[in-house]
Amino acid sequence: MQRHRLLSLALLPGLLLAACGVVVPPEVEPNDSVATATPLAIGATVKGTISGTARDYDYYRFDAVAGDQLRLTVKSTGVDAASTLDPHVTVLLPDGVTVFERDDDSGTDQEADLRFNVTQAGTYTAVVTSFDIYDDEEATDDLATNTYQIALTRR
Repeated sequence: MQRHRLLSLALLPGLLLAACGVVVPPEVEPNDSVATATPLAIGATVKGTISGTARDYDYYRFDAVAGDQLRLTVKSTGVDAASTLDPHVTVLLPDGVTVFERDDDSGTDQEADLRFNVTQAGTYTAVVTSFDIYDDEEATDDLATNTYQIALTRR
């Protein structure tokens, strides 16, 4: 628990700067499970890459209360013209298992854009991967150019 608190405190300055549009901090690896999810504060943006393993999934956790109206975006080519990622995002309920929302391309081009109303208080999890990995259980997609930014805002 102490290590977890120190890690969260170490991320705080970067998250505050990101909320002001100054700096976009990178994801914290490993973040390939609910237990190791990178914190994502409402109002923050984090940079990530779907690479390093053949079937990479990046997990982010955020706290929300019932009635919150939120928007979660995952942008690839919109923030990096060289990105090769077609992102897919899934939001899990606080149980860490039940799918609450999912999106592939509601945003500009192939980017994900979820708008949702929180129905119960708790810690939610957003899972980012490539559409190829999501769509085909045997596909691999681990290019170093699979870059993205995930942002969580109130709407």
